[in-house]
Amino acid sequence: MVLETSSQTSLEKQHTPRVLVIDDSLDSVKLMSHILDHYKCDVTMAFDGQDAIPLLVNKQYDLVVLDWQMPQMGGRDTLLLMDRLLTERKVHKLRKPIPVVIYTGHSEEELDLPLVRNFSYLGFINKRQAFSSMMRSFNFILRSI
Repeated sequence: MVLETSSQTSLEKQHTPRVLVIDDSLDSVKLMSHILDHYKCDVTMAFDGQDAIPLLVNKQYDLVVLDWQMPQMGGRDTLLLMDRLLTERKVHKLRKPIPVVIYTGHSEEELDLPLVRNFSYLGFINKRQAFSSMMRSFNFILRSI
């Protein structure tokens, strides 16, 4: 039997969230980096789905922020590819699904979210919302992971 000590509890609360941001827009990447740095996250950036694949295989992430509208490979295709790859390689076999936040200029109703095994939808953030609103959204999202 293992007893949890107060030092173990405080160490767990100090965990730095590892976040993978996938977005083709340099402005969006800078904004996400600024917001996530504010919350002391370990942020990794990918500018499209193809760039994200090796990152996802080589490191475990606590959250993925995914742009839905990208020119080479959109968010839906990126999510399906990442899910298939993780399933085939059994990368996260013992791990719970990775939370995903969809980050887009479209409305939530316009999204065609696929069923995936290795990811869970945690939220939706519209790129057009105010900066202060995005900050509040990420505060809530990061508390839930």
